[in-house]
Amino acid sequence: MRHHRCRTAAFLFVLAATLTPAAAAQYCGERLEGGAVLRPTEAEARKDAENWWASRAGSLGKGFQDWNIAKDKSIDCSEKSDGTFRCSAAAKPCLPEGTLPSDVPKLEM
Repeated sequence: MRHHRCRTAAFLFVLAATLTPAAAAQYCGERLEGGAVLRPTEAEARKDAENWWASRAGSLGKGFQDWNIAKDKSIDCSEKSDGTFRCSAAAKPCLPEGTLPSDVPKLEM
């Protein structure tokens, strides 16, 4: 009986260790581009480009709008001849770790 409990405990430990990474996985969508913004300073243009991207990403569903957890981020900026800056942002929108999109069907257990 004791040997059976040890095997059961070992099996449950291995099972839990195997499931933990999957449960903590991060769901990300396809790369998304925000629009181009034109601002007086590069800092303003970068921030507004991030905000525009976040607005577009948020349309995918709650949680996708967070620029800080997006993957493969890039911001392209250039200075125009009049001294203003044009920036655009692109990234893969991601949900917080361990969160699934609300439109994914749930498995019945």
